[in-house]
Amino acid sequence: MTDQARASFESLVNQIAHDVRNHAFTMGLQAEMGERRCAALPEIRAHFEAILHQVDALGRYLDALLLFGRPVKLVPATVDPVALVQDQVRRFQFVQEPGVVIDILIETAGLSRQASWDASALGHAVRALLDNALHSATPAPETVVSVRSEEDHVAIEVRDAGPGIPPEVLPKLSVPMTVRRAGSPGLGLAIARKMAEAHGGRLEIESSSRGTIARLVLPWEPPAPGCDP
Repeated sequence: MTDQARASFESLVNQIAHDVRNHAFTMGLQAEMGERRCAALPEIRAHFEAILHQVDALGRYLDALLLFGRPVKLVPATVDPVALVQDQVRRFQFVQEPGVVIDILIETAGLSRQASWDASALGHAVRALLDNALHSATPAPETVVSVRSEEDHVAIEVRDAGPGIPPEVLPKLSVPMTVRRAGSPGLGLAIARKMAEAHGGRLEIESSSRGTIARLVLPWEPPAPGCDP
């Protein structure tokens, strides 16, 4: 996909998601009102609760579409790469369904240097990679997140012990929404790639029968506005 085609696609996704979110908000508001008014009728209340559950799911879906479709406007600040990863792992574990056990090991190599990043943008990228690792097998496979310094850049790796990605599927991962699971827009890797590239970095994917490695390769600070990464 060319840069121009990707920009047009992102703009289209952004507009559609924005319009649908307005409708979803109205649906959710009406369902909440109906739920309150039928408190004494459990059989009807259950229907409204089901609608609200679906609206919540739709909201999360639309959030991913908007994150992918909107231009990235970085707000860099001093960031500890290790602390960033540790915080995102905690946040990711906190929002999982009750009873879901996630085994995530964090490895660091004595990294002490600070980076100039947009922590919010890269947080989305790290959580997207963690989500892919979690859903690579059932039950969720053991996952290792490593952070290491490599001269002029930082490498953040998410390695899972899942079954791996078939060789014929790997090339399709570069096209948004081509490879997706039920209930997912198939934008996790596209979002991670977008956030990495906004920082002048890149996303790398390696996979075999022993598992998959998703790697964010990031410079210590993003390029100046108007400069090519």
